Amino acid sequence: MRILMQRAFVARFGFAFAIAAIAADAGAAGDARGYRTDLFVASNKNECSGVPSCFSATMARVVVPASKKKAERFACPDSHPNLWTWDSAQHEHVAVQVVAIDRRTVTLEGVNATSTAGEFMVSLGCSTQPYAGSVVQQSRQLAPTLFMGQHRSEVRHSSPPPPRTDSTVCDGIKECQVQNQPWQDLGGWDTIAQGYTCKGEYPYARAYTYWQTGRPSISAMGIIRDVTPQTYDIMLTNWNLFADDQFGIILACSKINQNGDSCGGPQRDPGCPVISGTDHNYCSRGPVPVCIQEWEERCSANKQRYTCTDELLITWCQACPG
Repeated sequence: MRILMQRAFVARFGFAFAIAAIAADAGAAGDARGYRTDLFVASNKNECSGVPSCFSATMARVVVPASKKKAERFACPDSHPNLWTWDSAQHEHVAVQVVAIDRRTVTLEGVNATSTAGEFMVSLGCSTQPYAGSVVQQSRQLAPTLFMGQHRSEVRHSSPPPPRTDSTVCDGIKECQVQNQPWQDLGGWDTIAQGYTCKGEYPYARAYTYWQTGRPSISAMGIIRDVTPQTYDIMLTNWNLFADDQFGIILACSKINQNGDSCGGPQRDPGCPVISGTDHNYCSRGPVPVCIQEWEERCSANKQRYTCTDELLITWCQACPG
């Protein structure tokens, strides 16, 4: 398995440091893990960011039963039939993720982390023009805030920040082109996962960096998968509970694909025994514990070896020789 990471890391939720410092909101409904079950958080309203002739199609709320999952398919209207991307509002304890997506529709699944029913509400960025973008949101989830006071219910939408770029992202990469992605909003204590794709004559993603307005509060982790070498899948977290911010991704795109290896494509964790000595945590420095975990497994039935990665409690594995 080959995982390329530059100036990036994945956020594992370690909230004890903040819970110890901030008293709970006595009047809030919540569960033992700290989710406020009465709080419906507005979307970041990124569904029309960078979309030409955009129409924001907001759908009815979807109810996700307690401790269950619920998937729904959403479609753009006939007047604007081309889907570019989406965003969601949701209860704090409901995570929303992509199951399938095509030219006009997306199937999204709400995952309820508590024993209380919750809801999510989707907005589609629909256009009269065929999709020609490079950013597709894959998921949005919110951190528990029961012990931290009220989550921000509205995201500030200011005018676009001045364009920014960074040519150093291409340092050391042959036949490289810098490709700047559209700026976006990221709510306080919010996590999104998105795919950023290289375009044109430089189709292979090789590295990335990012910028944000305001004081530094956003962390990011990115991977390039063997099956999609043109796309950087990046997970971003805004660790500031009380303020949203704007950010932008800058890709280093190359004419050369150097992401091939002998392992297979990503799949679910088979749950085989962990190979002794292969479990490793890679953590950043600073006040917030930000880590990525990697390990290897071997199945006893067929002796197949897997290399596995845990990204913010989302586990995926690749079948490898040996």
